[in-house]
Amino acid sequence: MERRPADRTESRLVEDPITVGLDKSINIDLTRVVAPANIYDADVAWVTHQPGRVSLFFGKRDLDQEARLRTRLELRYPAENLVHHFWSNSRGFHERLRAFVSLWPESANTAQAPVAKWEADKDHSEWVNFEAIAHAGTEATLDFYSIPAVGIARFRRGGGSASLTIVPVVRVNLTAFELLRLMDAVEPVVKEIEGYLPKKGLPPDEGEIVVEEQKNA
Repeated sequence: MERRPADRTESRLVEDPITVGLDKSINIDLTRVVAPANIYDADVAWVTHQPGRVSLFFGKRDLDQEARLRTRLELRYPAENLVHHFWSNSRGFHERLRAFVSLWPESANTAQAPVAKWEADKDHSEWVNFEAIAHAGTEATLDFYSIPAVGIARFRRGGGSASLTIVPVVRVNLTAFELLRLMDAVEPVVKEIEGYLPKKGLPPDEGEIVVEEQKNA
């Protein structure tokens, strides 16, 4: 991963992007969230899943050796957040992305080789629990963030919202075609998770949390 140089040209006041609803929901205004400083340029993306464990993977091809990755980035996702945030909040975006890709030659969205089994020179892993997704033409970006579990736990136990802090983790750059392939691959995973996900309404101390993007006028 690369890291952006610190911006020291001006001081800026960043308003708190987190607000708490009367129903104890955590709302995030993405326009106030600081972009991740770490940047990963991905050629390929895929998802893995087994009950209770989900990972989004991104890889950089080794241009000098076939069927090998130079680097591989694993972003581990709480299963409930993949369903309630990554998937639920991207339904309109997913369909608009599909419509955009359909305008291009079919070869642009051809299925990739089974890169999940390729070896990598370097591996890195992080936990994330929400994201912002965008594309401009064929360039796409996913910004991944985390609200640490300790902050959520303290909030749910009546400790106030002071510990609810957003940690920018990584910005992943990739093509719109690869992003569509990833989102299409996530769909059956979401359906599997919905089949075993505990019902809403658990007591606060049992820990279900839904992070929602704040809707702005």
